[in-house]
Amino acid sequence: MTVMEPGDGVLMGNCVTGVAALSGMLEAEYAFSLKARESVRGAFLDYLADDAQVLEPTPTPGRAFYAASQDSSDRLERYPAMADLAGSGDVGFTAGPWTDTAGSGGLQQHGHFVTIWRQDSNCRWRVQVDAGISHPGESTDEPRLASGQVKYTTPGTPPPSLVTQDAAGHAIGDFQDTARHDGVAAGLRTYARTRDFQLYSDGQAPLQLGAANLLLTAHPISGDWIESARGRSADSSLAYAVGVLRDANQLSSHAYVQIWQYEPRVANWGLRLLLINPLAPSMSK
Repeated sequence: MTVMEPGDGVLMGNCVTGVAALSGMLEAEYAFSLKARESVRGAFLDYLADDAQVLEPTPTPGRAFYAASQDSSDRLERYPAMADLAGSGDVGFTAGPWTDTAGSGGLQQHGHFVTIWRQDSNCRWRVQVDAGISHPGESTDEPRLASGQVKYTTPGTPPPSLVTQDAAGHAIGDFQDTARHDGVAAGLRTYARTRDFQLYSDGQAPLQLGAANLLLTAHPISGDWIESARGRSADSSLAYAVGVLRDANQLSSHAYVQIWQYEPRVANWGLRLLLINPLAPSMSK
């Protein structure tokens, strides 16, 4: 793998890839964030893809949700502290802290967001999936990713034979089968990327793999994965799945977003990020 410096980039169709694409995605993130300070509804309607999904709190068609919602005077501030991109440059994600300040009274809430971005046919970055968690602590010590200064390590490209066999889809299915029978913690021990995995869950700041396993071992989660959407980049190096995890007795459920990334060292896909939020009991019926 090589490290690409700012200014590098090659064309994928009519769109740039490499660090130029990553910088473009970050610029879209910052433009979205600037718009959201004035109007959350307006920001999403400006940037959502036609088939986008948002967790509100279950996976919901995003454009219909925000078109039907009313604008508010709340001020949403967020910035990317983490981002990555498929080798083909057409799909990536951003994640970082957010703060929502109520328009009246100034009450603040904090958390972290996860947004999956995809380039459209005009090479514009659009929000494909948006989700987030809330937690008590304000996260102001995470460094901002600056679009003009970012470095990019080109990810490994899956061999055509693995793409043809839908190995990414098989990895997602195998993880979900393991988690269904033995719990999510067992699934993470086998399928999570050990060096950069993160767990996002309401009430907790983002957790790395060791802490995530401890949490999910102490508070087991298992059930059936009911997908609302699944997608991947053109080269299949980055994939995602969105839906609801529902336990066998229909007593509890969780909304989830999975982000998967190809790992050339093991010639397989690993779970890069898992967002899993408990839903109110009424949502599971």
